[in-house]
Formats: sequence, C-alpha cells, structure tokens
Amino acid sequence: MERTLKLFVIPKDRIPGGPPNPSKEFVIKAKDLDGLRNAARTLIEEKSLRLRSLSFGANELIAYAEEQA
Repeated sequence: MERTLKLFVIPKDRIPGGPPNPSKEFVIKAKDLDGLRNAARTLIEEKSLRLRSLSFGANELIAYAEEQA
C-alpha cells in the first residue's frame, strides 16, 4: 500500500496558532493503514518535528507538525 503524505509544518515562531508553511509531499509505504500511520509518525519524528495531527483522506494522509521549540 502506498500513499502520499502532505506535511504542513508550523514554524516555532508561529506556535501555537500561526499558519503553517506550504505542504511538502512524501510517499510512504506500508502493508496496511496502521502501518501507514506508523510510517508517517516515524518520518515526522525523524525530521525532529512534533506531530500535532494526522488524518487519512481518500488517497492521502494530511499531517500538521510543529518545529521543536
């Protein structure tokens, strides 16, 4: 299973309520939906970001993350 992850990052100078930067897209792969969720979380953590929300769309995942303060 393969899906596109659209990642919106909120810069630390705009936390908690500022607008995010434009999204970046990543392709993630896993055996099932739970695996996709875990792969997305891992990718976000590897970028030293804190996950704020993760949602499944029809063909993609949408994530919002914050830069670490």
